[in-house]
Amino acid sequence: MDKKVYLISGGSSGIGLTIVNDLVSAGHGVVSISRSESKIARALREMPHLEGKAEFITSNISSEPDLSAVYRHILDKYGVVHGLVNNAGILTKGTIETISTDDWRYTLDVNLTGPYILTRAMLPLLKKADGASIVNISSVAGLKPGTSVAYSVSKAGLDMLTRFLAGDLGPYNIRVNSVNPGLVRTPIHLDNRVVEDRDAYEAMLEKARPRYPIGRIGNPGDISGLVVFLLSDKASWITGSIITADGGVMVENDLIPPK
Repeated sequence: MDKKVYLISGGSSGIGLTIVNDLVSAGHGVVSISRSESKIARALREMPHLEGKAEFITSNISSEPDLSAVYRHILDKYGVVHGLVNNAGILTKGTIETISTDDWRYTLDVNLTGPYILTRAMLPLLKKADGASIVNISSVAGLKPGTSVAYSVSKAGLDMLTRFLAGDLGPYNIRVNSVNPGLVRTPIHLDNRVVEDRDAYEAMLEKARPRYPIGRIGNPGDISGLVVFLLSDKASWITGSIITADGGVMVENDLIPPK
């Protein structure tokens, strides 16, 4: 298998870190960008075997100057990007009556504007791949309203960005797809203080579990396998797709007789 170069945003925890690990395990070069040095340090404590195999860079995907520096670094070191995973995101809670305007703007800035800016910044390197793949990590909350108006709207916007870019970048042989997870066990709820502590988090997961026909909450590996496939040449005719990986929660129906 030819070694390729992949760029993962938000690759220092949860789904992103698992994608980094799986790509490294497959023999690829991986650059991970994260806003937080402490999360990078935590990632290397969790997966010390990634030290020296994946490159972790501190950068703000909402900052064009930061991304210009990332672009120059990748250009000088690798010269190409074969795949981009727009995984970085934040989770805020609140309805239109409770969420602040600042939180609304920040959520859309990270979850929607960030992938737009990062994709645009890396486009010259993606064009050089002659068959690049972009995977946006969205959410079922973008397809069906969740508990946060800002999060749901940002992910719905990300899905439309996926569809638009699939048509826009197709002539460059660049594929663009979304993966929309259901509830996955990751640090995002605790890191963003959506729940108070680990006990509250576990209670939230258990409360949600019966809504999943498959009978369990997801784990990062459930999502990473699909992402790695979409990045690969095996998915060379898949673009513009919005793919749920959600344990069946989007088809959950109280009218279906229980087993």
